[in-house]
Amino acid sequence: MNGVNLNDFQFEYDLTWMAFFQNAAGRTYTRYGGRESHDAESHLTAGSLLRVMRQVLELHRAGEVQPISRYEPAGNAVHTPEDIPPMKKMMANRKQNKCIHCHDVKVANLRDIRDRKMLKKEMVFTYPSPSNLGICIDPDKQNVVGDVLPNSSAAKSGIQKGDVIQTAGGQRVLTFADFSRVLELAPQESMLKLVLKRDGNVLEPVLQLSGDWRKDADVAWRSSVEAVGPNAGFWGVKANDDQRRNLKLKKDDLALRVTFVWAKWTREAGIRNGDVVVAVDGKRNDMTVRQIHAHLQMNRNWGDVVSLTVLRRGKEMTLRLHLPDGPAQ
Repeated sequence: MNGVNLNDFQFEYDLTWMAFFQNAAGRTYTRYGGRESHDAESHLTAGSLLRVMRQVLELHRAGEVQPISRYEPAGNAVHTPEDIPPMKKMMANRKQNKCIHCHDVKVANLRDIRDRKMLKKEMVFTYPSPSNLGICIDPDKQNVVGDVLPNSSAAKSGIQKGDVIQTAGGQRVLTFADFSRVLELAPQESMLKLVLKRDGNVLEPVLQLSGDWRKDADVAWRSSVEAVGPNAGFWGVKANDDQRRNLKLKKDDLALRVTFVWAKWTREAGIRNGDVVVAVDGKRNDMTVRQIHAHLQMNRNWGDVVSLTVLRRGKEMTLRLHLPDGPAQ
């Protein structure tokens, strides 16, 4: 992302891969990329990429770029990642590789907002998936509804599996990323009009956007979550089935063997390599180490004290983890 104009290339920086299909003037035909919470490559398939490339060629022949709008701005002043105040310090801490990654952009932006004391934890939830509203996009045909979740906004509006999405909020939708872009700019409480095709007929259902529809089911995949709160200060690996049996733990119990302790506050709490974490902040459900970090980052604040229960030599010990009083960059 070094030197990229962020005013022209706006997308979900917490992701696996993103592509913009544009003409020579920098006008966009479509976007391609994005992901669901549970799968980094949920909407990155060879079939879908080939399909959208063919669609873009047809749009190019017809000159049908997306219109200039709030979804696809044009002619903006140049604003690069290097212009975000915390980015300079972030890059200075890297001894060799000075490459600015996509997630670095979002982390720097959130740190900047945090430094100005305007940060809200929900700011981490950007570019929502259409599945948050009940529309599961087909991974290969990304303008087709692959499934509709029951009792969702989509189900209530009458959308059905197999419907072909033409537009959302007046914006052409060819891909998961196109739809997600529309949702990023939709008001928190609003009505979103879609245009669909079903059996040759044009339908115009309206989705109600309300409540927590922007939030991910699992935020741990977002690298930027590190900017909004304190982490647990250790790494670990989940116990396998044999290890769980030996520890007398169930399959869905938390069982995370500590492999590396890096934080001063974690060492001061008495956590050691080899400990098996079985409860964090009162929670005993199975989690990865990133999910433990994300739980604290989203639900705890700097300076909080949380309990952490470990198995050591077959006995449970509950330790007090005093989270750092503030972020260190």
